[in-house]
Amino acid sequence: MEVGIVSYGTYFPGLRITRSEYQKALGSCGANFSEKTVADFDEDSLTMGIAAARDALFEGINPEEISLLTWASTSPPYSEKLLSGSIAEMLGLKKNLFSAEYGQSTRAGGEAFLTAVSLVKGGFGQKALVIVADAPRANVKDPIEHGLAAGSAAFILGTENLLAVVDNFVALVQENLGERFRKAGSGEIKDIGVKTFTGEAYQKLITKAITELLEKENLKPADYNYAVLHEIESRLPLKAGKKLGFTDEQMLPGLLYENTGDTGAASPFLSLAAVLDRAKPGEKVIVAAYGSGAGVIAFSLTVKKTANRVPVREKLASGKKYLNFIQYLRVKRYL
Repeated sequence: MEVGIVSYGTYFPGLRITRSEYQKALGSCGANFSEKTVADFDEDSLTMGIAAARDALFEGINPEEISLLTWASTSPPYSEKLLSGSIAEMLGLKKNLFSAEYGQSTRAGGEAFLTAVSLVKGGFGQKALVIVADAPRANVKDPIEHGLAAGSAAFILGTENLLAVVDNFVALVQENLGERFRKAGSGEIKDIGVKTFTGEAYQKLITKAITELLEKENLKPADYNYAVLHEIESRLPLKAGKKLGFTDEQMLPGLLYENTGDTGAASPFLSLAAVLDRAKPGEKVIVAAYGSGAGVIAFSLTVKKTANRVPVREKLASGKKYLNFIQYLRVKRYL
């Protein structure tokens, strides 16, 4: 039985701050973006996730057809509280549904996505809703904060009228102490501040996961039209992709960091949506979601039909309002 994506939706906050604002205020910026998305006072991962889910349900899908719900975020509005009930209420989903919530790392989106795929494939539900939303925080004096942004993506999965079929996946973990982490009781992420260390961990695990997936599928990088690698910063995906044998043409359609910053767990799924906006029937997509600590979930898709959606890049370019650095500090409640 084929299981895959029936519909998808995305959401970006309208607020933005530019890299030049950081440089003007702090003298430097620890991230390489042009501008990044900023959640407003009244926005969090839950409200953004709901917005993306409504966008996905706009395809005419009856919310009551959803029998499986998975949610992923490293920045939930509560440290302990089930969010599935809130999501079901806000979207008009039926209450007797299976739900699972993930958030231990930015790999959480991959976990939520593959859980939903597996449950649908196993016959535990006809349609699943996957929501991945994030707005990670750190101390504004810490360079790791500079790239942190906000956004959300949602996918309806099923077995009929598919936009893309999930072909296969690989999941890997390894110990990698010192990368991005957030201790219990803290709302801010940290790392040891050594970008080379983070880059080496990312590249090693991404390369291993993608290589194993290619072997599993008996395919080469050239057999794929698009490669989507988690953007924890701007340069690493291209570097890892080139090492694997992917070209700029395969990588560029899924690169959003330049205009979003680091959207945490949502990053590879926003990029996947951007790729699905333009993908044609028969084309193949490979996706990797990364979590520091460390782990990767990589999966392969075959496109079945062209999507009819407002393009992600068009949404990203519309309704923008730029903040100066003081306004940013206030919106983020640093002041």
